[in-house]
Amino acid sequence: MTEKTEIHGRPVWWTRQYLEPFVLSEEEAWRIINSPPWYCVISWVTKNCEPVSCAMAYLVMDGKIMLCSTSNRDKVKAFRRNPAVSLCFQGKGLKQVTVRGHVELSVDRELVRRWVEAHVDSWGLPMTPEERQLQIDRYDSPGRLIIIVHVDKMRTFDGEKMFQAEKQNLDV
Repeated sequence: MTEKTEIHGRPVWWTRQYLEPFVLSEEEAWRIINSPPWYCVISWVTKNCEPVSCAMAYLVMDGKIMLCSTSNRDKVKAFRRNPAVSLCFQGKGLKQVTVRGHVELSVDRELVRRWVEAHVDSWGLPMTPEERQLQIDRYDSPGRLIIIVHVDKMRTFDGEKMFQAEKQNLDV
């Protein structure tokens, strides 16, 4: 590969390969996690070491990222074998937070109830008390549990900051 263009003595692709200048502060990362739309991508590993991901609703409760599922789901079975987890959150302006950690599965009925009520309320939909209760009851199934994420490492990226640096030819 020949170097055709340089900026500040570096190849033009420099900012796309060396992302260290384009990270978010821990405070900004948590601001993204603590904001709607309350959906993330969660990943786990199967018993055959195959990665799997899906989008899921989450909430931050008691300072922890929590998701709700049922014990018959493949992801829950996988987490019982291997609690390693990765979650990805997307913020405005091409901001991204990736969390790596491990999960704890809780069958605490009060915690499940708190999560479900907060989740239904997060929809922001006008509901009568009866409609709200019906939505809550739909989650109140046997085997319902909470996936509590314990964050071990966080990686972030601010694409807006990168594109701005490129546009202004900044030496980062």
